[in-house]
Amino acid sequence: MSKKIIFESCFPWFAEVAPKPIPANKILPEWFKKMAPYMPNEINKEGKNLSIFNMQANASAKKCTPMLDALTSGYIIPLWSDVYVDASDKFETPMITWRTSQSIFEQHGNQSQEIDTPFGYHSQAYKYLNWWRILTPPNYSVMITQPFGFRNTNISAIPAIIDTDKSTTAILPPIWVKKGFVGVIEKGTPIVQVTPFKRQSWQVEYSSLKDNEYQNIQDKNFNSTLINHYIKNVWSKKTYK
Repeated sequence: MSKKIIFESCFPWFAEVAPKPIPANKILPEWFKKMAPYMPNEINKEGKNLSIFNMQANASAKKCTPMLDALTSGYIIPLWSDVYVDASDKFETPMITWRTSQSIFEQHGNQSQEIDTPFGYHSQAYKYLNWWRILTPPNYSVMITQPFGFRNTNISAIPAIIDTDKSTTAILPPIWVKKGFVGVIEKGTPIVQVTPFKRQSWQVEYSSLKDNEYQNIQDKNFNSTLINHYIKNVWSKKTYK
């Protein structure tokens, strides 16, 4: 039976003006959609079809099911209005402006200076004023990340995990702004990816395979299937609607 995640607007006006969060599988990035499924090789110069050369298939990253699972997991919360950003050297911290009557971002206080900031981004963090309250069943939390397929939006979300079965407030995800960027970030731009998961306790254990054991495992499984081993023998379907 499917679990239910609820995105509940905190204010009537927000439900009217903000685009709704959508399943990530409905908003695949353009770079992925344009990627060819096969790459050229010595015996398939144009890369139009599957071919095997030197024991290697010419499948591209578009055939990588684990990557596709990441791109399509959970839900995307988009930007609810155009904003103009000036992160040039003219200002000590980035300036973000908009025309809506309600604010889109606000500075996240001075404590953000202590976070290890990604290279090329301002250390000053900003809260995205996203007024969706997220509700999940008991024992389920959500992981908040930069959308896996959208890493070049000139902003980057600070990751977090929220126990949304008990939290009662809206999630206002903090973001960093890319240094030097000047321009418009358009309404609908993916801001964060929200992936629900069940909380469980774990305990680490270490072991080691015997000599040749790993090679035998490879030959019995992955190496004995020329194409689509993972999707045929390993993959479990994940559904987000």
